Amino acid sequence: MTPLGFFRPSRDGYTLGADSTEVNVINGGTTELKTLLDDVSGQAHDGEVLAVLGTSGFGKSTLIDGLAKRISRNSLKGTMTLNGENLESRLLKLISAYVIRPLPDAHRGRNAHARVQALIDRLDLRDTAATIIGDKGHRGVSDGERRRVSIRMDIIHDPIILFLDEPTSGLDSTSSFMVVKVLQRIAQSGSIMIMTIHQPSYRIVKLLNHMIFISRGQTVYSRAPSGLPLFFSVFGHPIPENENWTEFALDLIRELECSPGGTKGLTEFNKSWQTTKKHPHTTTAASPDRLGLSLQDAIGASISRGKLVSSGTVTASDVASSAMSTYA
Repeated sequence: MTPLGFFRPSRDGYTLGADSTEVNVINGGTTELKTLLDDVSGQAHDGEVLAVLGTSGFGKSTLIDGLAKRISRNSLKGTMTLNGENLESRLLKLISAYVIRPLPDAHRGRNAHARVQALIDRLDLRDTAATIIGDKGHRGVSDGERRRVSIRMDIIHDPIILFLDEPTSGLDSTSSFMVVKVLQRIAQSGSIMIMTIHQPSYRIVKLLNHMIFISRGQTVYSRAPSGLPLFFSVFGHPIPENENWTEFALDLIRELECSPGGTKGLTEFNKSWQTTKKHPHTTTAASPDRLGLSLQDAIGASISRGKLVSSGTVTASDVASSAMSTYA
C-alpha cells in the first residue's frame, strides 16, 4: 500500500514512513475490539513540521502514541520505516523524544552547559535565561517561556525524531506561535517534527509543512495546508473568503461526525483525492531516489554534526549495533 501523505524529498536526511497503522483495544467490560485508528498512512521528513488535527477523542493523540510506540504491541498494527528500513522500538528509543511530561530536574552530562546555551539561543530564551522558572505559588517566566523551557529539557540531547502532544495547549495566541516557531527551527536543524495541535491560528498554519486531519480514527485530509481550499471546494464545501482554513475544516468535520453518515464520505473522498492529486515528488517510502543516505549513514552524519541521539553519550557504532540487533 502506498502511504497517503507526502512531503518533498530531503537531501541526505530522513524519511519517516507509517503504513496501515491500526490501533485496536478491548472495549471496557466486554471482549469486543474497538478500533481507535484505522489504516492511517503517511510520511514525514526532517526539516519540516507535521501537525495532526482532529476533534477531541477521535484519534489524533492515539496516532502520536502509536508512532512513538507507546501503545502495546498487541493493540498496534502496521509498519514504521526510517529511510526505508524497519524502525523498531529499540532504535526509536535511542533517536527520538516524546514531549508531554512536566519540567524534569536539571540535565547533567558532558558539554551540558554549552548545549544549554545553544538551545537558549535557538528557543529565544536569552532575555529570560537568568529568570527563575517559578510555579503556581511563585512568579517566574511566562507560560509560553515555561513551555519552551519544558521542550528544551526534552530535546537537550537533540533527537532525530520529536513527538509532541498538543505543545500549545493552554497558551495564548502569541505564546502558541512562538512555541511552534521554535519547533520549526528545531526541525530545520535536522529533526523530524510531529505534533498534535488544537485549532492553530493562521500564523501557525503558515509554519506547518503538512497537516493530517483525523476523524473517528481515519484520515480525512493529508497534505500541505495550502491544499485545503481546493480540497474542500471540490468536495462541495468551499471555504468562505477570509475564514481560517483549519477552523472551517474542523467545524465541518464536527458537523459531519454528528450526521447519520458521519465522515465516511469525506474519508472516501480523501482516498480518491490522494490517488488523483499526488505530490509531484511522490514515490514509495523505500524508493532509493528519495532516501539519500542509508539509515546507518544518516544517523552517523547526524552524530558527527552534534546530535547526541540519546540522553547519554552515543556513538555511530552504538546505533549501528542497535540497528543490526534490531533488524536481525
